[in-house]
Amino acid sequence: MAESVGSVKPMGQTEQDRQSDRVGLEIASLRAEIASLRDRLADRAGSAASYVQGEASSVAGAIREHPATATTLFTLVGAIGFAIGYLVGVQSAETKTAWYRRYY
Repeated sequence: MAESVGSVKPMGQTEQDRQSDRVGLEIASLRAEIASLRDRLADRAGSAASYVQGEASSVAGAIREHPATATTLFTLVGAIGFAIGYLVGVQSAETKTAWYRRYY
């Protein structure tokens, strides 16, 4: 006896059901992978935060032990920054003409 076109397949999953199951398994696999990545990122962020905290406390300890050196260093860095900013500003001011001289 020949099966007619459009008849239901007996006792088995249809192709659409199998594809739906495969998609469901793929989604579950992707969710598990995302959860694994999230856990790894959380671990790295925690270790990075503890590293930064340790470095900050060591810098704070050095500043506490040597306040004069720290003050001198910060003053020197500020003066160098000011000098660089001043030189850049003077250089850019020399190349510009005053707005009222542009119209003569």
